[in-house]
Parts: sequence; structure tokens; C-alpha cells
Amino acid sequence: MCGIAGIFTPERTTTGADVSAVRRMMGAQIHRGPDGEGLYQASHTVLGHRRLSIIDLSDAGRQPMANEGRTVWVSYNGEIYNFVCLREELIRAGHDFQSRTDTEVLVHGYEEWGIEGLLGRLRGMFAFALYDMRDAKPRLVLAKDRFGIKPLYYSYQAGAQIVFASEVRAILESGLVRDERNEEALVRFLQLGSVPIPLTTVKDIHALPAAQYAIISQDGLQLEQYWDLSRLFDRSPDLRAPTSDEALEATSNLLNEAVNLHLISDVPLGLFLSGGLDSSALVALASRFRDTPLTTLSIIFEEQNYDESPYSKIVAHRYGTNHHEVLIGKKDLMDGLPRIFAAMDQPTVDGVNTFLVSKAAKEAGLTVVLSGLGGDEVFLGYSHFRKARSLETAWRLYGALPPGWRKACVSLATQAGVLAGKPRIEKLSYLEEGSHESMYLLFRALFSPEQIGDLLGTREAEASSRSFSFGSAIGSGSGSLVGALNGLEFQHYLQNQLLKDTDAMSMAHSIETRVPYLDHKLVEHVVSLPTRLKLHGQVNKPMLVSAVGNGLPREVWERRKMGFTFPFDDWLKDSSAELQAYTLERKVLDPKATNGIWRQFREGRLHWSRPWALVVASHAPAWKN
Repeated sequence: MCGIAGIFTPERTTTGADVSAVRRMMGAQIHRGPDGEGLYQASHTVLGHRRLSIIDLSDAGRQPMANEGRTVWVSYNGEIYNFVCLREELIRAGHDFQSRTDTEVLVHGYEEWGIEGLLGRLRGMFAFALYDMRDAKPRLVLAKDRFGIKPLYYSYQAGAQIVFASEVRAILESGLVRDERNEEALVRFLQLGSVPIPLTTVKDIHALPAAQYAIISQDGLQLEQYWDLSRLFDRSPDLRAPTSDEALEATSNLLNEAVNLHLISDVPLGLFLSGGLDSSALVALASRFRDTPLTTLSIIFEEQNYDESPYSKIVAHRYGTNHHEVLIGKKDLMDGLPRIFAAMDQPTVDGVNTFLVSKAAKEAGLTVVLSGLGGDEVFLGYSHFRKARSLETAWRLYGALPPGWRKACVSLATQAGVLAGKPRIEKLSYLEEGSHESMYLLFRALFSPEQIGDLLGTREAEASSRSFSFGSAIGSGSGSLVGALNGLEFQHYLQNQLLKDTDAMSMAHSIETRVPYLDHKLVEHVVSLPTRLKLHGQVNKPMLVSAVGNGLPREVWERRKMGFTFPFDDWLKDSSAELQAYTLERKVLDPKATNGIWRQFREGRLHWSRPWALVVASHAPAWKN
């Protein structure tokens, strides 16, 4: 886990100014790699690297790293969990390795298999820049893992240069990209709670999407997708579905394999244990592969409604873990706000919990932590998946209505809801389109198009948010509403919010967070299974529960799902006057609409994420007036 940065100048020779710019980007990312740095300059590129040592802690693991002939160089962030078998294969093919790192597999694998062949073999999380000067026209390759676990941002000036880094603020620190506010990003943030890839808060900086790579040369920039999960959501109905026993056996084997691979580390490793199903299952699985006690970490609260410590203690006791509990209160949130917002490379309504639990992990002496993130997407854990399954027939009929009829239905329902004092009903306006995406926005959007227009003081914002499309969303072509929503969760909430926040907030403390549930072989298998095997009975995520078997205490999987969240509702209400004054002071949003949101929140009519979004929008550097 590291920070990468660089410049590629296909039409000119690099200069000392380019080197200085890359050094500034590296300096802005020192928290991502406090263990060392490296820099390589060639005729058309400067590659920089900040290192967080995880595997092969010796100097042999320093980056940027080259092949034997020093004609292919890489600056890389992430972990390749199957690097040992890939290394053995490449050694048999005649390649000479100088280290025990997973990094070196990238340069030799690229030589041997090309970029498509390399990416197709990698099992892990990664973002890397690879410079190839073997031909007369040198080229740069930027690549990102299948789910977007690791970040990679770039700014491309056609015919001139491309500047890239692990963080947006690092690119701005280079001084080579103008810090121009991206208005659409603010609209999307108010709509979705995060800025959807490829957008960023800066107009000329873009995020490389998951499962894509870019090739940059004198011929320009070419984006390619190398993996597509949608083919599994749209699985042909005439293919034989596995029996329940077959599906369960395969799921259990893949879970064991994925967790075992994610335990490789030359530094202290632990697990986040919330007491929920996903994290408890990870502890149960990981314990099978460790002879010594695991280290587990739990956050606890004085507020009993949010305290899951009785369940985390049950799991910790069963597996004899070295268990740490950290008490978090409102004071920790309010005192930590400056550092929390400083760590927020891109604005989000999530991430505070990850910041505080990562801080606790660092204080416990850990460098690598396993997280249950992704379990809800893979095993259909969110409550709206069950709701969507019950709505399949009604939704098909509604979607077949003429547009005018749909608009009339939504208008009547919205007016009735507003008159009844239920402002959340305003999100029904998204359903006018009748698409899978519109149903997703009903579940996930923070504000309706009308509310967004009010907050920004412009009808253009309302029109923009109403016309937003997820494009070729993963699974959106599925005939199943559940499959479509599942794909949209992978594409948006997981990629744009959960993973982005987890990376930024954990790296703020130089902690590497790993997500075994997002092993792509496991995901490919589970996603392709019929919905009936993943949603049945009253047990949440029955496929996961059955696959782990007797390793899970009944108290954990029988209880109601809570989700890993803090007592934000209570904490924000206690500090609402202070936070409301702050949002008004920054003058980013319309004061009348802002006051209305805070009033509805204090009256118990809005979820805490709505006023918190206004606080975040007011703090984001790109949006300050």
C-alpha cells in the first residue's frame, strides 16, 4: 500500500521542473507511504513513489522498480495476493527476480503477457503506472483493479502531458493543473453523497474507473475495459444453475481461499470486528489459517442502541483473539473534524467511522487490517434487495406505463407525502423515468432534484440531477430488478463511496485495509448464483451464513442487521446549532434551503446524512467561496 505520482511527456523531454512537480506530489502523499520514497526520471517520464512496507521490507522492494533490461518501470500501489504463483510461472519462463515483492511480478508479467494478459491474471487490489520505453514511441499505462479498491487520478493535456497520482490534492500540489471548481461534482455529491467516478471536484482531474486501463503515447489517450461483471448479472437463463449444495460448497471453498490469500503480510495484521455478520465471518474464516491468536479491534459506544460489543466479545472469546476495544464519543468526532476533513481527498457523507477505527488500529500497533466491506454487495445484505424482489412484478407494470401516466402518479404521491409532513417522499420524483437507475436513486439518493435545485439556488441544478444517468451500469441490462440494483451498488455505492472512503481514511493513518469479500473469483461465483439462493427465509445473507457453517455463533447471524455506523443522529443533534452556523458561514449553499434541512432533521423527519452532507459540502476546499 503506497502513494504513486508521475508525469509523462510524450512530445518533449522531461526537465528539472517536472522532477520538482513530482516531488511535490510525493510530499503531499507522505501519509500513504511513510517508510520511504523513490523517484525515476527518463527522457519522457518522471515516476514517483511513497512506500508503506508490507511484503519484503528490505531495500529490494523499493520503487519505482524495473525489469532486467531497465526498459519497463512501474510505480505501484496495492497488493497482488497470488503473486507467488505468478512469480514461479515467470521464473519458469526465464525471468530473473531481484526481490520477494509482488511489485516485480508487474514488470515481468507485462513483458511476458502484455497488459491485457497481465491484468487478467492479477488477483488483488491495485493501481499502477507502467512506463514502457522498448519501442521508438514510449508509452505510459495506467491501470486499476476490478472493483476500484485503490485510487488513481489523472489530468491529461492532449499533445502535452499527463499528470497522475493516488490523490486529487497531490495533483493540485504539482502546480501543473488549475484548481477550477467542478460544478457538476457538487450536484452529484448532493444527489449521491459522494462524487461519482470519473468526476472529481476539480474540472480537469479525472478518476480512472474500476477494471479499466489507459494507454498514453504520442497517439493520444486510449481507455480500455479489461473485465466486465455485467456478463454474470445477465447470465443466460438456459444455463444450468448449480444446486444449493453445489453452490454452497463452491462458495465455502472460495471464501476460505480468498481469506487465506489476504492474510499474507510481513508486518502486524489484524481484523476490524464490529460484531456484525461480515466481520464475524472473517474472524471465523481467518482463524482456520493462523496458529497464533488473531488481533481484533472493535469500536464501542456509550449509546446502547449502537453498541455491538456484546456480539464482538462473543466472537473474540470463541476464537481467542487478542481483542482491543476503543470507546468513541461525540467529543472524538468534534475534536477530530479538522483531521477528518483534511483526510477527505474527495467529499463524502461516509468515512468518519473508518477514520476513527483506523486511528485506533494504528494506536494498537497494526499496519494491515482486514475489513468486511463488500459483504453486503456480494451476498445481497442490504434491506432494499428484499424490497426490490417483492416489487419485481409491480415495477415491470409501472415501467410499461406511458411517461405522462408515470409523471401523474409520482406527482400525486409526492404531494400527498409533503402534505403529510414526510419530506423524504420528495425522492419519488426520480421514479418518473421508470428505469432501474431511478429505483436505485429512490433508495440511495440523499436529496430530490427539487431539493438540490433549492440548495444550489438554481433550477439548472435540478434539471441536471434529474437527467443523470449511470451509463452502462453493471447489471443494468438485467431483466431482474434485484440484479440491476446489485450492479448499481457495485458501480456506485461500493466504488464511489465505500472503497474511496476506506482507502483515504485508512491511509491517513498509514493503515492498509484489505477487503477479502471482493476477491474477484469469489464475487464472480456468488453474483452468478440465482437470487433465490441468496435471498430466502428470515436470515440475512443466508449463503454466507451457511458457507461459514458452525464457525458463526447463532447470536451473530440470528440478530437484526445493524450495519457499522456511529451514533451520528444523537451527536449531530447535540451539536446542530454549531454545525448549522458553520454551513451558513461558508456560503456554499442557499441559506433558506440549508435552514430548512436542519429544521427537518431536528424534528426527526430527516436522516442524519442529509444535514451532514451540508456540513461536508461546506468544508470541501474545492467548493469554498
